[in-house]
Amino acid sequence: MTYEISVGEATHTVTIEPLGDQDSHGLRRYRIQVDDQEPIEVERGRPVPDVLSLLISGRSLDAGLVGTDEGYTVEIRGTPHEVSVIDPRKKALRMGGGAADGAIVTQMPGRIVAVLVEVGQAVQKGEPVVVVEAMKMENQLKASADGTVTAILVSEGDLVEAKTALIQLDIG
Repeated sequence: MTYEISVGEATHTVTIEPLGDQDSHGLRRYRIQVDDQEPIEVERGRPVPDVLSLLISGRSLDAGLVGTDEGYTVEIRGTPHEVSVIDPRKKALRMGGGAADGAIVTQMPGRIVAVLVEVGQAVQKGEPVVVVEAMKMENQLKASADGTVTAILVSEGDLVEAKTALIQLDIG
């Protein structure tokens, strides 16, 4: 799986490929590639819930890992780093509202779980307008700009294909 991972101001594309199942010692092996660098193999253990124990190229490294509202705080050798991880499948669904003409569009096929707005309703940028279930996950699509709902093109329970317009906004 490929993720976008941001540490501070830097964003990297990270591909993580599992290499088999967990062994009898609770270790898992992965092949990890950061941006265009050469892939490396990493062994990962979790001795306690908030700690990752890593073996990278024969070197051992322990990292504290605490979930936050924005991602994770990862502590390495006493230094905390704020990290956000973006799953591209979720990003595609959440970015669905970005059409310049005001159309809220799903990037993946799915089923409409809920329509959260009505025709004539004013919405603000970032406000959830429709919920789509795709790949067994419910995702809220949000207004890409301030505007007024001019058309609702789907109903709860509808199956939709990728690139389907769901809600139309007047953003003028």
